[in-house]
Amino acid sequence: MQVSRRVSVYSLNVAVIHSGAALNTVGEGIDLNTTLYLMRHGHVHNPKNILYGRLPGYRLSEDGVQQAHAAGQWLSDKAVVAVYSSPMERAQQTAAIVADFHAGLQPITDQRIIEVSTPYEGQPTADLAATGWDLYSGNQPPFEMPQTVLDRVLDFFEHLVRRHEGESVAAVAHGDILVFAWLHAQGEKPEALMKDKLRNYALPVDYPETAAIMSFELRGSPRLTLPTVRYDRPY
Repeated sequence: MQVSRRVSVYSLNVAVIHSGAALNTVGEGIDLNTTLYLMRHGHVHNPKNILYGRLPGYRLSEDGVQQAHAAGQWLSDKAVVAVYSSPMERAQQTAAIVADFHAGLQPITDQRIIEVSTPYEGQPTADLAATGWDLYSGNQPPFEMPQTVLDRVLDFFEHLVRRHEGESVAAVAHGDILVFAWLHAQGEKPEALMKDKLRNYALPVDYPETAAIMSFELRGSPRLTLPTVRYDRPY
């Protein structure tokens, strides 16, 4: 199937600053924004329609490869200096395609943006959809809760602010990683049942589409100063 070249663009300015935001836990003298293009991997070959989660062997479908190329093309005129990726195969494939649009870049694997850890891997997606995609309620370690996921994502954001002050980077992750980062940018504490009503939190779609891109502007600690964020689907 050919991927259409229509570009869907949605933006939201959520430059809300917490009281005390003048304090900087990331580092002294950071004055420049770091731009993060946080994207979901492309569509995955999943003929059994199960939640694959961290299961091995789930690669991009043909459509997913085309979506990744569309995302790479969309990012090709951005001054991206690094491409980060979840260690999952589908994310690595997507990141490699995106990196090819920027001479000399190779994906950098970062565990902080890996797929969520859930006990529901292998279950039919239809069953999970009936629960509002709640993969979290009642979870005990080693499985994750929404705040646990957000904490590691914000650790990743802080790393980017330290390492890439004033620069632009891309990162390929997973749907719930994008969801919880979006909710944080709205000033919301993520909860499991929010996933079934994301339009209530200004996301213009029911759930981040494959190869969709959220553009975050990070200024100082994302825990103190909420990022601004924009949503794009580049195909």
